[in-house]
Amino acid sequence: MPTNSKTQLKTIVDFARRKGFVFPSSEIYGGFAATYDFGPMGILLKNNVEQTRRYWNVTSRRDMVEI
Repeated sequence: MPTNSKTQLKTIVDFARRKGFVFPSSEIYGGFAATYDFGPMGILLKNNVEQTRRYWNVTSRRDMVEI
């Protein structure tokens, strides 16, 4: 039986919370329930993506300059 996109998204969000990638801001700061903050693993993942993108689009190309 195929699952719908809401079920898949909920599964991904639950996994990310359990593993420390994201945390609901309302649990940390008492704010809005619909916002999330990066956890320790989420910051590492975000920095890795930024560094890879920067290398691929700027450092490895001679015709690009980062501003």
